[in-house]
Amino acid sequence: MIYVTDGTFEGILSAVFEAYAHKEEPEAIVSRAHFQLTLFSEVRDIETQPDKSDRVYRSVVEKMSQEAIEELYRAYLGEDPDVGLAIYRYIKVGLKVGRRVLSYLQHPDVLRVHDMSRRVAMETHTFTGILRFTRLKNGIYYAKMEPDNNIIMLLAPHFADRLNDQPWIIHDAKRNLYALYNTEQVVFSDEVLPIRDDERDEEFELLWRKYFQAIAIESRINPRLQRAFMPRRYWKNLPEKNKI
Repeated sequence: MIYVTDGTFEGILSAVFEAYAHKEEPEAIVSRAHFQLTLFSEVRDIETQPDKSDRVYRSVVEKMSQEAIEELYRAYLGEDPDVGLAIYRYIKVGLKVGRRVLSYLQHPDVLRVHDMSRRVAMETHTFTGILRFTRLKNGIYYAKMEPDNNIIMLLAPHFADRLNDQPWIIHDAKRNLYALYNTEQVVFSDEVLPIRDDERDEEFELLWRKYFQAIAIESRINPRLQRAFMPRRYWKNLPEKNKI
């Protein structure tokens, strides 16, 4: 039995509900974007239903913990094609062991979700330090990124707290997602915003590059350590990595 969902977190939780309701053991829970019909497999199309996903959500929080549902959501943001089944199996274990599930890493289904979640958490932490904002000529600050994981919703609250008096835009160019902050609230959008290179404040970018050069102590430059903390795949969106 293959469950096919719309790929949302709520869609996966709806699939978990259906699996328990029909006493079925799905061999896969996949999004329509990753679905491939296989011979001899029965397919069930799962409709995302908020009342059902909410019941699963509340059940995880009440029987496991708030931290457990956050672990599942971070794992989901890793966009692994098999994350749906991984979440179902984690919940299945969690309903048996309760609040011990977060530390129940000897179980492979728990460990797998934990590893997915940890990768997302680590990249989120990395971007809280390396995300760079460029001032646009209209005064709004703009940051472009292309993370491995879909972390924009985890990053936005951090910068809403740190830069709470400045309007800003965080743009995940890999997924065409935007977080927009107007000094009061964050709004997420997938509508393309036409931001051109000639709208950027060149003096602001030049300041970044000069600052980076000024604080660099030549005798302590360690490219290998730098790459460990700031992987090369992120460099193209860092103004200080461009030559003056």
